[in-house]
Amino acid sequence: MEVTLLGRPDWDRGPPSPRGAFPSRGLRHGDGRRDPVQDGVASPATSGTGKSKLETLPKEDLIKFAKKQMMLIQKAKARCAELEKEIEEFKTKPVAGGTGDIIKALTERLDALLLEKAESEQQCLYLKKENIKMKQEVEDSITKMEDVHKEFEQSQGNYVKEIENLKNELMAVHSKHSEDKASLQKELEEATKKQLELSEQLKFQGNCEDNVKKLQEIQNIKPVFEEQILYLQKQLSTATNEKEQEITHLQEVIEANSQRYQKDINCLQEEILQLKVAHQEEVKDLMCQIEASAKEREAEVSNLNQLKENLVRQCEASVKNIQEKYECELENLENVPDANHENQMCPMLLQEEAFVEQVVNEKIKHLENTLKELESQHSILKDEVTYMNNLKLKLELDAQHIKDEFFHEREDLEFKINELLLAKEEQSCVIEKLKSELEDSNKQFCCIVEQHNKEVQRLKEQHQKEISELTETFLSGSEKEKLTLMFEIQGLKEQCENLQQEKQEAILNYESLREIMEILQTELGESAGKISQEFESMKQQQASDVNELQQKLRTAFNEKDALLETVNRLQRENEKLSQQELVPELENTIKSLQEKNEVCLVSLSQRDTMLQELEAKISSLTEEKNDFISKIKTSHEEMDNLHKKCEREERLIVELRGKVEQTSHCNSELEQKVNELRGELEETLKEKDQNNQKLEKLMVQLKTVSEDQEALSSEVKSLYEENNRLSSEKNQLNRDLEVLLSQKEDVMLKEHISELEKKLQVTITERDNLSTLFENEQVQKLFVKTQLYGFLKQMESKVSEEDEEQDVVNILQAVGESLAKINEEKHNLIFQYDERVAELEKKIKCLQEENAVQHEELQSLLRDHEQEKVLLRKELEETLSHKEALQSDLLEMKNANEKTRLENQNLLSQVEEASQNLHSKNKTQNEKEQSFVRELENLRLSQEQKEAELQDVRAELLLLKDSLEKSPVENDQPSLVKELEEKIGYLEKESKEKEEKINKIKLVAVKAKKELDSSKREAQTLREELESVRSEKDQLSTSMRDLIQGAESYKNLLLEYDKQSEQLDVEKERANNFEHHIEELTRQLRNSTFQCEKLNSDNEDLLARIETLQSNAKLLEVQILEVQKAKAVADKELEAEKLQKEQKIKEHASSVNELEELQLQLQKEKKQLQKTMQELELVRKDAQQTTLMNMEIADYERLMKELNQKLANKNSKIEDLEQEIKIQKQKQETLQEEMASLQSSVQQSEEKNTKIKQLLVKTKKELADSKQAETDHLILQASLKGELEASQQQVEVYKIQLADITSEKHKVHEQLKTSADQHQRTLSAYQQKVTALQEECHAAKAEQATIASEFENYKVRVHNVLKQQKNKSVSQTETEGAKQEREHLEMLIDQLKIKLQDTQNNLQINVSELQMLQSEHDTLLERHNKMLQETVSKEAELREKLCSIQSENMMLKSEHAQTVSQLTSQNEVLRSSFRDQVRHLQEEHRKTMETLQQQLSKVEAQLFQLKSEPTTRSPASSHQPLKNLRERRSTDLPLPDMYTITREEGEGMETTDTESVSSSGTHTQSLEQLLNSPETKLDPPLWHAEFTKEELVQKLSSTTKSADHLNVLLRETEATNAILMEQIKLLKSEIRRLERNQEREKSVANLEYLKNVLLQFIFLKPGSEKERLLPVIDTMLQLSPEEKGKLAVIAQGEEENASRSSGWASYLHSWSGLR
Repeated sequence: MEVTLLGRPDWDRGPPSPRGAFPSRGLRHGDGRRDPVQDGVASPATSGTGKSKLETLPKEDLIKFAKKQMMLIQKAKARCAELEKEIEEFKTKPVAGGTGDIIKALTERLDALLLEKAESEQQCLYLKKENIKMKQEVEDSITKMEDVHKEFEQSQGNYVKEIENLKNELMAVHSKHSEDKASLQKELEEATKKQLELSEQLKFQGNCEDNVKKLQEIQNIKPVFEEQILYLQKQLSTATNEKEQEITHLQEVIEANSQRYQKDINCLQEEILQLKVAHQEEVKDLMCQIEASAKEREAEVSNLNQLKENLVRQCEASVKNIQEKYECELENLENVPDANHENQMCPMLLQEEAFVEQVVNEKIKHLENTLKELESQHSILKDEVTYMNNLKLKLELDAQHIKDEFFHEREDLEFKINELLLAKEEQSCVIEKLKSELEDSNKQFCCIVEQHNKEVQRLKEQHQKEISELTETFLSGSEKEKLTLMFEIQGLKEQCENLQQEKQEAILNYESLREIMEILQTELGESAGKISQEFESMKQQQASDVNELQQKLRTAFNEKDALLETVNRLQRENEKLSQQELVPELENTIKSLQEKNEVCLVSLSQRDTMLQELEAKISSLTEEKNDFISKIKTSHEEMDNLHKKCEREERLIVELRGKVEQTSHCNSELEQKVNELRGELEETLKEKDQNNQKLEKLMVQLKTVSEDQEALSSEVKSLYEENNRLSSEKNQLNRDLEVLLSQKEDVMLKEHISELEKKLQVTITERDNLSTLFENEQVQKLFVKTQLYGFLKQMESKVSEEDEEQDVVNILQAVGESLAKINEEKHNLIFQYDERVAELEKKIKCLQEENAVQHEELQSLLRDHEQEKVLLRKELEETLSHKEALQSDLLEMKNANEKTRLENQNLLSQVEEASQNLHSKNKTQNEKEQSFVRELENLRLSQEQKEAELQDVRAELLLLKDSLEKSPVENDQPSLVKELEEKIGYLEKESKEKEEKINKIKLVAVKAKKELDSSKREAQTLREELESVRSEKDQLSTSMRDLIQGAESYKNLLLEYDKQSEQLDVEKERANNFEHHIEELTRQLRNSTFQCEKLNSDNEDLLARIETLQSNAKLLEVQILEVQKAKAVADKELEAEKLQKEQKIKEHASSVNELEELQLQLQKEKKQLQKTMQELELVRKDAQQTTLMNMEIADYERLMKELNQKLANKNSKIEDLEQEIKIQKQKQETLQEEMASLQSSVQQSEEKNTKIKQLLVKTKKELADSKQAETDHLILQASLKGELEASQQQVEVYKIQLADITSEKHKVHEQLKTSADQHQRTLSAYQQKVTALQEECHAAKAEQATIASEFENYKVRVHNVLKQQKNKSVSQTETEGAKQEREHLEMLIDQLKIKLQDTQNNLQINVSELQMLQSEHDTLLERHNKMLQETVSKEAELREKLCSIQSENMMLKSEHAQTVSQLTSQNEVLRSSFRDQVRHLQEEHRKTMETLQQQLSKVEAQLFQLKSEPTTRSPASSHQPLKNLRERRSTDLPLPDMYTITREEGEGMETTDTESVSSSGTHTQSLEQLLNSPETKLDPPLWHAEFTKEELVQKLSSTTKSADHLNVLLRETEATNAILMEQIKLLKSEIRRLERNQEREKSVANLEYLKNVLLQFIFLKPGSEKERLLPVIDTMLQLSPEEKGKLAVIAQGEEENASRSSGWASYLHSWSGLR
């Protein structure tokens, strides 16, 4: 049943999961169209977000939910249709006059929207371009990083190469040492003396180096001070610039100052030039010293070389003398034993053996004594040689050390010279920068002066205009302004005077600093002179020490001690050098820290100048400063003072800035007050409240300013503490430097100086703290006073200078008096402006009414917006539900992916298990095969033994037969026959037992073969599974690609989100424009807050700068540490290399000693060998004479005996035996040939086996590689999954952000809508009011005209009446009647006017209500339109989604059908191929069984004939059965002749024949043919009488045994040949299959093409088109001929019979023949 595994297709592995069956179909064949589920990637379960209801629902519930959603959508559609009908009805109805306006408004809105859209698109494009630019910049930065990395790698490679070069140099030095070893042996005393001299010179040079280093340190300190001077100069220049900006109207003073500064700079330049000249002189001196030292070194090197050459010559001469002496001694020793040997040779033959032995012993003893003496001498010489070698090595090492040190010193000096030159260039650059900065400052000063003049003129003109206006309106205002201006001018003058004083003080400070620097320069020159004097004294001392040492070193006894001392001294000097190497590192660290501090000083220098100017007011502080400057002499203390000055100046800058801001604030307040005075002319009542509020504001401002000052002081203190900390750190470093520099100085002085410095620092800190507190208090007092005075000046209160010096109480009293005066003036002004107040009150009432109307409108708008909010919330809930549904679908997809992943993992584990099982089975099979081989070898041995027995029996049989024929006696025949039959029966039993054993072994072999076949099939199944796993892996990779496409779509979504955010920004800008109207009312409050924010921002900037400085300092410290570590590592490596060098030298010396010892031993052994060879020759000569004689006698005796026996008895037997020998020789030759052929075949089979094993090993390696590749792929998958999860989380975060932004956008839209509606309503209301007022105005004018006309008529009437009264006297009755009528008419007119007003009011109310209704109607229409658009867009989206889902469903169905058809076709192909294979195997098995059965029947017939032959034969014809037997054997049992059997056809053939016997061609004769040949016929009458019965029996038994043995051998060879043939077939088929697989792998690279070809082949109808595709499929898939034939049949249209006679039983082998 194992064959069923092969026929089992890939889809029968297990039940497919609902989603895992085709995990990547929807992604691969969607033509770029993704599932809607994939657009929203849900977060994993571990992301912390709770699962929604949709995620927990099963699939059926989800389907129900989707149906419900569809129903709701249909209802919405129906509602939309109804709404559309209503809209059409509204359109059909005639609208009274309002439609045109609505359409216009709508068109305008549409235009605005289109414009906004175009703007947003342009912004999107601009943002895209910016994004591309950013990406390019990022890529450029990445490339730069890569370049830097490459450069770093190149530098590393260069370092490695340098190290290798150094190693090579070391090796070359070793070789030189090996060459010069023999040259330094005799003149050690001279070498040691010169070594001592060199060590003294080394000491001298070390001292020189110390002095040079001290000079270099001094030179390093010089540029630091020069840089400090330059920084001070920069500070002064910045201070001048700031002063020039502040005091623009004082041109003459500033020009004078600039001239002074130029003079100072010129002086500084002259000083710098002087310093340069001094520096160049020092450099020249150093260069001269270096050249002198180099010349001395060269002279020393030349002396050393001469000494070396002399030593080499002397050593060579000594070595030659020693060798000559040694050779002479050896020759003497060899001559002595040779003479002795020649003397011994003569008496050996004559004298006795005892005497000879005594003489030999005596001579041997003598020789041994001489040898011992020579050995002792040799050992002494060896010791001397080793001692000389060691001394030579030490000398060479010392010389190398000296060379290395000289090289390093030279490099250090060159490096220092380069540094000095660089410093020189930097100084020149700094001078040029100073010049350019001075010129720029002068230019800026001129520009600022011009600007200031222009501004002063402009201000004067403005003031004149304002004064003229105020004089016309109110004289008191002009007087106040004049007074304020006068006060301001006085304040500015005072400030100018203060600034001039501060400038002079700064100049004085600069001059004091310059004096300090001159003192420092003088001190440096003195220190340089002292150092040079010390250097000369050291030289003299060293010269005297050298002389003394030369006198001491002449003694010969203290040579060893002196050498040891020199070694120790060199070690110490190395340690000192290492320490000195550490010193420059520390100096570099100190330099870097000093540079950091200088950077800090530069950042603080801009503020320092202002602080210095303000500090000049306090004369006591300046005096204390001068005292401290006189006390502090060293450069380090001066640096501390400079730091403290910087800190003080910073504080003063802060205070000055506060004052400047106060003055600017006061100016702004003055401007506001001018405006307020203008307002006071209009509204006098409000001025009282404003004055009171101003007082309160001033008090509040006073409080806030005091609080701000306190905060600023606290911040300044914190900054000061940080600066102190930095200065303390710097002081510590300086102390460390001093410790390193002043190692040779006294310790007590250092301690005393450090204590004094500490005390000084403590006093300085205390003094600084006190001064800061005092300054803060003074500043606060001054600030309060100035504010109060400013207020008093504004209020026109005349305060004298004496009052200013009084307490704050007097000032407050003055403030109260000024307030009383203001109140009195205001009371006077009240009466003048009562009428204006009344008018303003009326206006306020009107405005209040209008505000009430607006309030009502706003409330209605708010209600509308609340309704819209409710609707939007509902929509949001719907979208959230939709989102949850999408997330649930996504989770389902994720679960399916996880299932597929688990299945993949299971499959991989199964594959691994199967491979392990295969490995174990292979091992067991190999073990079984080995056991079988052993058993077969044992059986072969037993067979050979039995063959020998058979040959003996045959010989006996022949003898018996001959004897029977010759002897007349017939009585003994039955007994002999019985014995022979018993023997034959016994032999048959044994042969049967052996056959049974062989059959069992064959059965076992067959079983093993079956197991092998089954294991191979399992391997094939596993390979197929591997291929399926690989295909699944490919599918997973495609799914990953689709996921990447999803990520790209997500990027597109992000771009859309960016567009929306841009639109939001546009809308926000609009909102900001609307808000600007509101902000105009609150600008006065913001001015004060803005000033506070400025101060805070300045403080923050300061803190940020300090933080950056600290971070830079930390980074530099880290770099210094890294450099120190690298140096330590390099030192360690150097030490290790030195140790290795020493070890190699020692090893070399030991190897040389060993070589010499071995040579001596060789010479000794050669001598001993010569002696032993001489002795052996003597012994041989004696032994040969004795042994030859004994051997000859024994041989003669034996020969005599044998000849006598042969002559007597066996003359006749010899001839017979010779004939038999010939026959047996022929048999042996034939057997040997057969054995050789068998061995060749076995060798061929073994070679094939080895090849197959190699193939198996290769396949195993490939399997292992594939497993590794799979593990790598799994790791990649895991990493990609992790990245996917991370990206999903990011997507969720972005989604949340998007949701928030969309909500904000909606809110902003709503706010915009509300604001727009409000503005429209307010506009419409205002327009209505304007129209109403215009109408009222027209009506009033008309009434006025009518009244005027009536009045004129009335005048005319009155004149007429008066005339009539004069002329006539009218009766009183008529006048009374007229009066009554007039009154009645007037009453009617009044009533009519009241009615008219009522109707007009009603009309206005109706018009306003109509407009309100129209606006509400417009808003409702807009909402309705928006709802319609939203519903239509939603419908379109849903339809698109439905279409996409349907299309994807159709694609999935089609793909499913295609895969099903493909798999069915593959199944059919596999079935047919497996059936053919089984049939093929059955035929092969049947043929092998037939051949085996034929051979068995032949063997059984032979055995039967052998049994029946002895009974049926007669004695007369006894020679015939032999011939018959031979004939039968030749016919029935043909030998498996290897020459007749043709080799099986090559790998390309597909034949099934097992054997092919060549009909033609010659071949060697077999055993049976030789037996049947006529040469074997013997003449019986010559020797038949001499055979006995026993001899015949023996011959018969031997012949039978040999026959049986041959039969067994033949059967075994046939069986092995059959097994081998089957194995060869299997191996050939396997090889062909592997070759096809390899070719398939090449063609499978283009899978898409193969897929298309197969699809065409499957779907095309049978005919010519299908047949054309066959060669393509054959080349791609490398089909076998059978598969080709089947495909051809399918292509032609013929169908195979589906039902075969053999079912599953046909897959099994029937081994019935062997049972």
